[in-house]
Order: sequence, then structure tokens, then C-alpha cells
Amino acid sequence: MRKAVTTAIATLSVLVASEASAAKRPATALEPQFVSLSEITTPIFGESRIEGALSVTLVLEASSVEAAGALRAKMPELRATALTAALEFSRLYASGYTPVDAGRLSADLNAAMKRAHPGIARVLIVRLDAVPA
Repeated sequence: MRKAVTTAIATLSVLVASEASAAKRPATALEPQFVSLSEITTPIFGESRIEGALSVTLVLEASSVEAAGALRAKMPELRATALTAALEFSRLYASGYTPVDAGRLSADLNAAMKRAHPGIARVLIVRLDAVPA
């Protein structure tokens, strides 16, 4: 019992210290800039037919406030890049009958999107599914 109380007190003191240090940082360091893309749906191709559909919803984390504004201005180009990467992934790796490899898709999307715009810190997948036709 005494050990549990000591552990709880130590944990609370660390939380209080981290909140105090977070309060000292500038507001821009606490609020990363996020830009959302509408859902992208691509077909999943089988051997001779369309087997299903891959749907993904993305959020782009910008490296700065200025970069977030630039991302919003280039939304059509960024959406086309994301669509191309998702289509290539669904052609090579997706199936309507197996789970989607979200790690591979994330790596592919991050690589493609960072090449398209240097202001992208990372690409976040917020929704992902594959359904059979």
C-alpha cells in the first residue's frame, strides 16, 4: 500500500512539472497546425476485376503556421498526390478480404506527400478501411 502511494505521488509530481514546463513554451509549440483532407476512395483491383474499395481520411501536420497556410492554398495538388499514392497502394497491397497494412500505407503516403510539399511534417491516417465489392 505504501509503495503504491509513493508511486502515485511521484507520478503526480512529474505531471505537474511537465505541465509547468509546457506553460513556459510559446503557444505555437503547443498547437501544431493540422490540415485535413476529405476522404479518398480508390478501387482495389483483383486479377480480372475490381474486388473492393479502399477508403482513407488523412490529416496533414504542418511544420509551422506559415506552412499550414501554404498547404491549404495547394490543396488540389496535395489531394492529387495523396490519391496517386493511395491508388498505387491499393493496386499493389490491398484486398477487400484482408486487413489493410496501415504501417506501409502511412510510410508510402508520408514519402509521397513530403516530396510534394516540404512544409508537411507528417501525414496522419485518421480513418482507414477496405471493403469487398
